[in-house]
Amino acid sequence: MSITVCLPRSAAKRVDEAVAEAMAPFAGDGVGGVERDLWNSYRICGSLGLPVLAGHEGDPRLIADRPRWDGSLEPALPGECAGGPRVLIDFRDALRAEAADHAGRVWDRWQEEVSRHPDPDDESVFFHRHLAAAGTRDSYETSQEAADYRAQPAVRAWADVAPVLARPDIAEHFSFGWDPVGIGQRSREEYASTYEFSLLPLRNVLTLSGWWYELGDAPLHGACHGPLECVHEPDFGMEHERAQAYLIALPAETLLVNVRCHV
Repeated sequence: MSITVCLPRSAAKRVDEAVAEAMAPFAGDGVGGVERDLWNSYRICGSLGLPVLAGHEGDPRLIADRPRWDGSLEPALPGECAGGPRVLIDFRDALRAEAADHAGRVWDRWQEEVSRHPDPDDESVFFHRHLAAAGTRDSYETSQEAADYRAQPAVRAWADVAPVLARPDIAEHFSFGWDPVGIGQRSREEYASTYEFSLLPLRNVLTLSGWWYELGDAPLHGACHGPLECVHEPDFGMEHERAQAYLIALPAETLLVNVRCHV
């Protein structure tokens, strides 16, 4: 697995040592202080690394690959690097704008459809009604309650609109195989920001304050053995978009280093 290690600008002249210090609490084989073994070897690596901002590929502040065990280098893809100041990393503004713009258009269209019909009830209302009538989770989809949900005028109208707006390349959410009523339960800004980072690659992050964020798992703090005894406040929630937003908001000279771990 790979993780983006965040370092203060003061680490620019001692990157290897600073990465080692940040990674140490999470080492495997009982060496690190954290109860979960998260790596047993690692290397600063540009393969599947961080995209360089166009026009800055030759900037001397970029961090080069470290050799493999046999002294060879793993070729990085064009336009990628092993790390550098946050200001030199391309966070794909165009892709973020595309995803957010599409989500905004979906929100607008849902509001337009709802304005023409009575406000629909959320599908959970029909699901719980089904359970109250001795139905089960498995039997809901073919039940009368499910049919009643889909028969609501706004939901029925949305079924005709949704195929035109489907963008599963942005997020599976935009296949609309779910309850669309939730679209209007958030503001336009909140809804769009949820999908802003959908087109960006998923990233694990080790934050400046020592939080290890690995996608799908609760964050771990390097100063604590485990979550039960940890008294530190996490930097952000577990969601992919929160990790991306954290990286973008870091000071410009913060170092981001791509580290490939053997786990």
